[in-house]
Amino acid sequence: MDVSDVFKKRNFKNIDFKYEDLVGKDLSDAFLSGADLNGADIHNADLSGADLSKSKLRNGILFNVKFRGSDLRGADLREAKIWDADMYGVDLQGADLKGADLFNTDLRSSDLSNVDLSGAYLKNNNFEGSLMENTVFSNTYYDKNTIDTISDNNAKLNLKKYGIFW
Repeated sequence: MDVSDVFKKRNFKNIDFKYEDLVGKDLSDAFLSGADLNGADIHNADLSGADLSKSKLRNGILFNVKFRGSDLRGADLREAKIWDADMYGVDLQGADLKGADLFNTDLRSSDLSNVDLSGAYLKNNNFEGSLMENTVFSNTYYDKNTIDTISDNNAKLNLKKYGIFW
């Protein structure tokens, strides 16, 4: 087995990764439901197809991470730094992204139903084709590039009404 694949397709349910170096690791298709990744620096990692449902990623450093097709339902992503991430087709239903910083992230065709983006910073993101039913935008900061990609008219109206243009 290649050492770089040691995390790939593994079962890490409810594991605390407090002391594990995950920078650049391949965690694609891994089972990480309920895992504690609070404050983790996992930039340049591949989490494509991973089950991260109900995982804890609060204050995480998620720069240039591949989440393509991952399950992040009910995940705690409060105050996470999500920059240059590939979140195409991600299921974020019910996730908590309060105060998160999303910059230059591809969220096309993702499900953000019942996601809380209160106080989040949205800059230069792509939400084309994403489901955003009951998404909360209270005091959410957004830019023109981001809002122009939102195809859900109700979500766009709510972001304009409750968000802060910057």
